[in-house]
Amino acid sequence: MEYLNTQQLKTSVQKFFDKGGNIIDINIDNMNDDFCIDNFKSVNILRNSNFRQEFNSLCKGKTEAKNLEEKPKFDDKKIYLCKEGQIKDIPPILNSLFDKPKNYYIYGTSGKFSFYHAILNIVDGEFILKGDIHKEKIIDECRNELVYNLDDNYKKFDYKAKRFKKSAIKENLLNSKVFLPQVNTYIVDYYNLCLLIIDTESYLYSLANDFDKEKEFIVMIRKNNYYQPILGVDGKNKFSWEIMEKISKILKPEFEINMEHKKEIVKVEEEKPEKSNSTGLQKLWKYKLSDLHEIAEKLGIEVKVGNKNKKKEELYDEIKLSM
Repeated sequence: MEYLNTQQLKTSVQKFFDKGGNIIDINIDNMNDDFCIDNFKSVNILRNSNFRQEFNSLCKGKTEAKNLEEKPKFDDKKIYLCKEGQIKDIPPILNSLFDKPKNYYIYGTSGKFSFYHAILNIVDGEFILKGDIHKEKIIDECRNELVYNLDDNYKKFDYKAKRFKKSAIKENLLNSKVFLPQVNTYIVDYYNLCLLIIDTESYLYSLANDFDKEKEFIVMIRKNNYYQPILGVDGKNKFSWEIMEKISKILKPEFEINMEHKKEIVKVEEEKPEKSNSTGLQKLWKYKLSDLHEIAEKLGIEVKVGNKNKKKEELYDEIKLSM
């Protein structure tokens, strides 16, 4: 490629000047008007430029920062639910429930059978590690077991006095993904626990079943029929009954809770043979397992085989033989 030197450039430019040094008009065909000085118009491209986009972004950031200063990120008096599979720290409003709040968290459960997901995460330390298919299988097995033992447990937990309908419990367990309150009660009684429920909309608390100082307490938060458990990082998910005293200083109860534990005293009615057998025992269905434990202890009978409690029928037969 050849370039013009300084002299050639000077000679070329001088062709367009007259002897007086004035510019000579030149007629050129097909001249682009945009290149003419008189027709020049500046193009405003600032609106769509990268510079403008960056400017808008910075301004937006400053606006958001200003809003964040004016409004807190969250209300420390609120209780927020988690998304499925996620966890949240214990909200400040509930901190006084726990000796070390940082050791506990809320766990987001599946919307399907959320109550059973919540309780199994509490009672089974391995459940959280299972896959979705395995979890569904475990829940199905638990539901079938509850239905299978419903007749005995209906008498054992005295649900007739509570006016629970056995048919409604069975139907709901088998055919619904959302459980009735009486089914929740049955599930918690089955695991021999007391359940403290904290509602995230009304900010009231309630018990899913009867208060019992001798049982361990578990805690769930609830929104409508969606339940999420409160779990411990060390696997300690259960509490003593004193947690009821602590919650009463923070929130109000949904309804009055009878906190007086009335322990039933079992009396052997020897003087009423028409209602008892020759040993003085009443019929098996009239006893709770805890009642049989008391009688067995008085008679020096072991109530456990290894680490497991003896079955109600087995313990009853041993008591019967001893008497």
